[in-house]
Amino acid sequence: MTDGRSLGPDTVARATLANGIVLLVYPNPSSPSVAVAAQHAAGAILESEADCGLAGLTADGLNRGTATRSFMDFSAELDDVGAALNFGAGIESGSFSGRALAEDLDVLLRLAADGLRNATFPDDEVQRLRDQALTGIAHVENNPGALADRRFRELLFGRDNPYGRPDEGYAETMRALAPDDVRDFHAASYDPKSLVLAVVGAVTPDAVRDLAARYFEDWRGSGSGTAQRQREAIREFDTAATTGGGVREDLSMAGKTQTEFTLGWPGVRRLDAAYFPVMIGNYILGQLGLGGRIGANVRDAQGLAYHATSHAEAAHARMPWTIRAGVNPVNVAKAVTSGLAEARRLMDEPPTDEELRLTKQAMIGSLPLRLERNGGIAGMLLTIENFGLGLDYLERYPGIVEAVTVDDVQQAAARLLDPEAYTLVTAGPELPA
Repeated sequence: MTDGRSLGPDTVARATLANGIVLLVYPNPSSPSVAVAAQHAAGAILESEADCGLAGLTADGLNRGTATRSFMDFSAELDDVGAALNFGAGIESGSFSGRALAEDLDVLLRLAADGLRNATFPDDEVQRLRDQALTGIAHVENNPGALADRRFRELLFGRDNPYGRPDEGYAETMRALAPDDVRDFHAASYDPKSLVLAVVGAVTPDAVRDLAARYFEDWRGSGSGTAQRQREAIREFDTAATTGGGVREDLSMAGKTQTEFTLGWPGVRRLDAAYFPVMIGNYILGQLGLGGRIGANVRDAQGLAYHATSHAEAAHARMPWTIRAGVNPVNVAKAVTSGLAEARRLMDEPPTDEELRLTKQAMIGSLPLRLERNGGIAGMLLTIENFGLGLDYLERYPGIVEAVTVDDVQQAAARLLDPEAYTLVTAGPELPA
C-alpha cells in the first residue's frame, strides 16, 4: 500500500455479479501492475479417499486446453505480455492467481475465465500432469520431513477425512485417475456462485467490474450447489483427533542420515475465540527470534536439533498445532522430551511480559510487509472475505492482537497442548534401540 491509503471499507470496492461471483477491487495507483487472486469451493474436501489428488489434478489442467485454445496458445498469450497465471487447489478451496501490467488485466481475466469455464482436459495433457504429480509424490515419499508430516495428518484425522490426506494424492490414487474423472469433477464442482475474485493495482472499480462482467457474468456452470457441498463437508469432517493422542509411529527410510519428526495436537479454527491466543502462543513456543523457546532450548542450548520450530495452522476446520525438528537419530528421544517440556511450560507458566511484547510487536509490525505488494493485498482480501472478517479487519487488527493477555495464551495452551496425549511421527534411518 505504497500510496499511503489504508485497506478498509472506504478503499475497497465490493460487488456481486449477477451469477453470484463476489468481486473485490483495491485501486493502487502507485503501482503500474495488477494482481488477481481468487478462491472457489472446488477443493480436495470434495474428493473421496479413492480419488485423492483429483482436485489438484483438475486445477492443474485448467490451462492445458480449452474449447478455443491449446496449452501452447494459452501460454503464448501470457508470454506475449509478460504475465503469469496459475491455478491450484488446497483442502478447502480451489484457487487461481496472476499478475501483469495493469493495461493487461484484460488478458488475465479472459484467460482465467476461459480455463475455469471451458477447460477440455485433453487426454495427453492429463497424462503429462499425472506423471508430474507422481514425480512430486515420489519426492514426498523420499523426504523425511514431508513424509513425517503426511503420516502425522493421517494418524491425527484418519485417511477417510480430507484433512488427513495429502493435497497431491497418493501414488496409487493418482495412477488410477483418468481424464474422464477430471472432466467429471470439473463439471460437478466448478460453480461461479462460490467464486471470490480480488483485483489490486492501477485499476478502477468500474473498469474491473466491466471486465469481470464481460468474461464471467454469463457463466452459469454445471456444478450447482458446490458451495453448499463444501460447507457440509467442512462440518462433517471438522473433527478432533481420531487417535485420541498418545500415538507414535517411526518410519524407517533407507539411505537417510537425519531423522525428522512431527509432533502435535488438534489446534483451532480460524474463527475460534482462541485463534489469536494460539497464534501468539505458537510464536512464543517456536517462532520468536530464531525459533522461540523450542529453538532456544532444543537447538541452541542442548544442540539436539538442526532445526526446531512450532507451527499453528487454522482454517474453517480445526487444524493442527505441531512441533517439528530435524535431529541426529541418537537424539530423537531427548529432542521429543525437550519439545514436550516446552509445551508443558507454556501450559504451566504464563509468557513473560517481554515475550508477549516482542510477539505482539512482530505480529503487528509484519503486517505492512505482507501488504507491500499487490499480490499480498489480494490474498488478504480473499482471507477477509473467506472468513467473514469484515473490510475493517485490518483497522481492528492491532487492537485485537494487543488485547490478548498472558492468561489467554496460557489457557489456550493448557486446553490444547496435552504432553501426555500427542501424536508423533518420526521418519529417517532406523532408530537406535
